[in-house]
Amino acid sequence: MPSLQEIELRLSGGAMDFKISIPSADDRMRQAYRTRVPGFFACFPEVDAQCPVKDLSATGFAIVDEQHRFTEGNEYKAELRIKEKVFLDEFTVKAKRVLDNGLVGFTFHKLDRRSQLKLDKLVLEVQKRLIAYKKAKQAQEDDQAE
Repeated sequence: MPSLQEIELRLSGGAMDFKISIPSADDRMRQAYRTRVPGFFACFPEVDAQCPVKDLSATGFAIVDEQHRFTEGNEYKAELRIKEKVFLDEFTVKAKRVLDNGLVGFTFHKLDRRSQLKLDKLVLEVQKRLIAYKKAKQAQEDDQAE
């Protein structure tokens, strides 16, 4: 039986052969909208790190860790804070990408439904505010052009 990632279709007589490849979850990076949230920090007690979140989505987030404390493929316990207030606590992330410049991309691992909804709501709210800001800025530019 073919996997979900790759399906081949062959019609009788071989007149029409083609293959459809569906990328795996790892290959479908950046499927979720990523946004920046001012004052957002990720805390990692295991490695004694508190790093500003560079961007956030419903599927993960990125930080800059200049001390290179994270290893690609490893899982870490984390907590997300907005300023000093805990937004999400006690969840697991997996380091999917660790670059030489200190950029670390994490995916949420086994996030409960309540936490997923909370993240979705935050990202949606930031999107709405960004859209409103862009509209207001465009209206201001249009008024100045007249």
